[in-house]
Amino acid sequence: MIFNMRLTFLFSSFFIGFSFGQQESYPMWKVFCSGRPLYRGRLDSIVTPGEPAGHVHKVMGGNHFSAGVKNQPPVELYEVTKSASCTTCSIHTVDNSNYWHPDLYYQWPNGTFSLVPDGGLTVYYIARTGNIGGSQYTNPNWQPFPKGLRMIAGDPWRRTFNESDTTHKAISFVCLTDFGMPNAPETNGFQTDKYFCKNGFRMQVFFPMCWDGINLDSTDHRSHMAYPTQYNIGDCPSTHPVRLPALFFEAFYSVDKFPHGTGRQPFVLSNGDPTGYGFHGDFVNGWDFDVLKNMLNDKTCLASNTNLGNNPERCLPLQPFVKKSVDSNCELEKSIPLTENIGMVEPIKRLPGCNPITHSNAIKCSLGYDPKSMDNTDTFHIQSKITGKYLTFNPITEIVYANASIENPTYRETWGLGWAAKDTGRTIRNTELNRHLTMQDILRVRGPESDTWEIFSLEKQSNTDYFAIQNRRHGKYLRVESDFTISGTTSIPIDSCLFRLITPNGGYVLEGLKVSDLNQLSINIG
Repeated sequence: MIFNMRLTFLFSSFFIGFSFGQQESYPMWKVFCSGRPLYRGRLDSIVTPGEPAGHVHKVMGGNHFSAGVKNQPPVELYEVTKSASCTTCSIHTVDNSNYWHPDLYYQWPNGTFSLVPDGGLTVYYIARTGNIGGSQYTNPNWQPFPKGLRMIAGDPWRRTFNESDTTHKAISFVCLTDFGMPNAPETNGFQTDKYFCKNGFRMQVFFPMCWDGINLDSTDHRSHMAYPTQYNIGDCPSTHPVRLPALFFEAFYSVDKFPHGTGRQPFVLSNGDPTGYGFHGDFVNGWDFDVLKNMLNDKTCLASNTNLGNNPERCLPLQPFVKKSVDSNCELEKSIPLTENIGMVEPIKRLPGCNPITHSNAIKCSLGYDPKSMDNTDTFHIQSKITGKYLTFNPITEIVYANASIENPTYRETWGLGWAAKDTGRTIRNTELNRHLTMQDILRVRGPESDTWEIFSLEKQSNTDYFAIQNRRHGKYLRVESDFTISGTTSIPIDSCLFRLITPNGGYVLEGLKVSDLNQLSINIG
């Protein structure tokens, strides 16, 4: 999959770099974000700060992302975002921005929904000029993002396409067919009814690049920004005269395991959109102002030198901050106790939030908005009888522990049952990362494919609400050890082998990070 995505980067680089009639004399670089998101759930610090978001998002970038704080000034949010200690993307220290977009679901013929689990994000930064021959072409006067800038591109309520509307043309999709198969064209709506996307499905959004020079945000989170003459190139309007680098999202999903391409369009965005027209992206600036300013004025950062952004390390001001590889060990600074079922393991009956499927005239409603209203019966926390704690895991070592607090659990402490591909048994899968339990030397998580090491049976104990969990490979039971790790060598269940399966209540949203929280974090670290 990495190889295929790399080809995708190159193909899209060709499209971005050569289809607009300009030379490569503009700054351009790319930020590559891990296939494992920083967070996945109903949060949106721009639109619904301090509350659950209307639909599920996939979030990338700096680990100071949080639910947000109501009425928090944009500059304070910038200070919080910029001070992140790590990022899930490829530029460290100087870019702790957060990037997010709606998640993708598959709707089965019976009407239920499964979250499409895989996919990363590529963010292009393209500082284009104005119309050829004009003053904005000869002197584009690019400016770095102002501290506190945040914005949204696209509209989650849109279900139609207007060729004459620049904002509509900023949304597009590409189905990556198999080698030797006809190439699918780039379209402005979903195309998965006609094509089978063997090598992935790419969802794209181009952000506006013209700023009004005054407001860091606006009521609709869009009006302070504007598109140039065309959505991706041209002169900025007089109302928005400041030219900033444009962002372009390429969100990737591996969809080949879901049936499609046979006439039925089965995919739907988390906002209830089966057309694709309501795709959108969110951006909270976390760039170092001075470094970004230097990049816009350094010839080594031009597209001609950075290989159309594929080699950002050739941009000398950026070079010290380019990671050798995109790591996935960056964790949220402040955990988020949402546990509503988002469909990671078993299909769900409705989309999280209130998002009925609408092909036209998207509906706003309030029913089902609260996370506690979601049917969570197919997910559970696993509570050890001997420790009283929930099962969790270390994402780096993959070791499972029975030591997580039962207060404010997160998706990492939430599990579900999946069907094993090679057996009639069940797998036990985590709802944060779609990894499943595996019993070899000690209990760990791995994924996403399962083998006989990962097949379990849950045996209800008579006259109690406890279960013993037996590994099907060798017929032994899981047992919590004194160091909270879990072994699998016990033949007869004892207290340390017993667990409760507790249905999550959906959780809630904590207030997001503030500058005062950062001061406390510094004290704790010191």
